Amino acid sequence: LGVPTQSAARAVAIMKASATALIGETNSPASGGKRFRKMETTQGDCSALVAEAGAYFDRVTGAVA
Repeated sequence: LGVPTQSAARAVAIMKASATALIGETNSPASGGKRFRKMETTQGDCSALVAEAGAYFDRVTGAVA
């Protein structure tokens, strides 16, 4: 589609970091700045879900590269 591979892979890496921070509730006002958003969620261990989501992003990055 005309998007450089390196730019697409970087965009996926940014989306991965954002998604895993939201899933794992490791986002903070310091890292989010003005765009920080805390959503109400059920408390619990989401490490398996974070790992699975991260693996999907890694597969996308592999397919782009």
